[in-house]
Amino acid sequence: MLGTILIIDDEIDVLDSCERILKRACFSCLTATNVPIALSLFNSQRPRLVLSDIDLVHGNGFEIAQYVREHAPATPVILMTGGGAPDAVKRATTIGVAGYLRKPFSNSELIATVRSQLGDGNNFGPTD
Repeated sequence: MLGTILIIDDEIDVLDSCERILKRACFSCLTATNVPIALSLFNSQRPRLVLSDIDLVHGNGFEIAQYVREHAPATPVILMTGGGAPDAVKRATTIGVAGYLRKPFSNSELIATVRSQLGDGNNFGPTD
């Protein structure tokens, strides 16, 4: 395995899809549907990377990114959104988010974004 990724999204289909794609690319995955569960998993498991939707039912991806920045600054955070408002991108940059994915994204785009943040290149596992 290439490391553990914590995936947070309250849309179960998106969560399951990201998990399936990343597992096929040789990553181990943890999943959460809300901020409290995500932070609990983050604290107990210390994943190599956090992938979170911005808009969550109970909280948002900015809260998660800020928490990760404060408690594990070397852990990259990638935010996902179906929107794409310029203010969201600006806020993500201000917080120090490592990457940004606009939904819908392809399997290869997800894997390439994750690998680029972990320095894993394109050496392992399928991309589609």
